[in-house]
Amino acid sequence: MQQSSWSPRWTPLAFALCAAAGCAKKEAPPPAMQAGPNHVMVSASDYAFTAPDTIAAGLEMFHLTSKGPSLHHLQIVALDSGKTVRDLMAAMKNPGPPPAWMRFVGGPNAVVPSGVDTTVAFLTLAAGNYALLCAIPDSTGVPHFAHGMARALTVTASAAIPAPEPKPDAVVHLKDYDFVVTGTIAAGRRTIRVVNDGPQVHEMVVAAMAPGKHARDLVAWVDAGMKGAPPAKPIGGATGLAPGGHETVQLDLPAGDYALLCFLPDAKDGKEHVTHGMMKDLKVS
Repeated sequence: MQQSSWSPRWTPLAFALCAAAGCAKKEAPPPAMQAGPNHVMVSASDYAFTAPDTIAAGLEMFHLTSKGPSLHHLQIVALDSGKTVRDLMAAMKNPGPPPAWMRFVGGPNAVVPSGVDTTVAFLTLAAGNYALLCAIPDSTGVPHFAHGMARALTVTASAAIPAPEPKPDAVVHLKDYDFVVTGTIAAGRRTIRVVNDGPQVHEMVVAAMAPGKHARDLVAWVDAGMKGAPPAKPIGGATGLAPGGHETVQLDLPAGDYALLCFLPDAKDGKEHVTHGMMKDLKVS
């Protein structure tokens, strides 16, 4: 902060004159607490997002609806060092890991592309440049962002105190290679905090299983080229979170069988984390 150019000998006189004139300095009131999160409405289609260009920093409540016809999710990444979406797309054409100036900050995971079903995720975002991506691959293995499904998002500074994140009913910890649930996930509309305790990026895909089906059946169906009737339907979850990152999701969970899965590639061998056993059956009652 720049120091005042007043010399110390003038300071008492200045205060005395101001007090005599009735202009004593008043403390500025603190910024008001936000009444709630910023609602950010995002719609996905083949291959584009409809979303605002700019939002204010603080607690964001992302609502994702997919019109399809392909399956889409919303992967939010922070772009450091003044980088832009153009820089990101150029860097992602190169083989190897993502650039160091890109950080995975999460987002709502895939939901049935009906144009009606919505998945919700809470994230607290600081001011800066971000990108909205869909990394789900097409039938030939090309990620959707390579088809142009990437959009810039600018988060501007805000003087308001960020709203607090909603209190979770349960917490899911992501590890190499496991989902550890703390608390009980009961039937109904539930708020679940997702925390990445692992040393690499992880996601949480939540799938409602068909009767008698389990997480391994969904993985086998995906490995077989997703042919025939799927053994489950996606209902949301959390997209990729960097180590130490977290977000909070809301899910509508009727009583039944569910699966938690991570399909992200492993940093060591490139295989999807589900092949390392990162899947979990979950019964909700």
